[in-house]
Amino acid sequence: MYSLLILNLIMPFVMILVGYILKKHPASNMTSGNGYSTPTSRKSQAHWDYAQSIAPDIYISLGKILGGIEVILSAVMFLFHASIHAALSVGVCVGFGFLFLGFYKTDSEIEKKFMS
Repeated sequence: MYSLLILNLIMPFVMILVGYILKKHPASNMTSGNGYSTPTSRKSQAHWDYAQSIAPDIYISLGKILGGIEVILSAVMFLFHASIHAALSVGVCVGFGFLFLGFYKTDSEIEKKFMS
């Protein structure tokens, strides 16, 4: 039953995978619907290009950190005999927290660069 804790690694895997895909194939066209697309990144072509250059690295690094945290959290939950439901709930909450942190950090970096 504790093998279900592997599900907590889905979010870090997806964050790293998307980061590598965006890095390998950056979106150059704002209207394509691809790439890192938020209102902040769509303000201008310069905003868009900068977002496409920094978002992959942010998501790759956050995905790696999240993966380590998820492994540690799963091990701790296993050692304390927490229920699978509780362990998965904690993993999902931490995963979504890191996902939103990626959006926040990327948008903050964009705004900081174009603050003048």
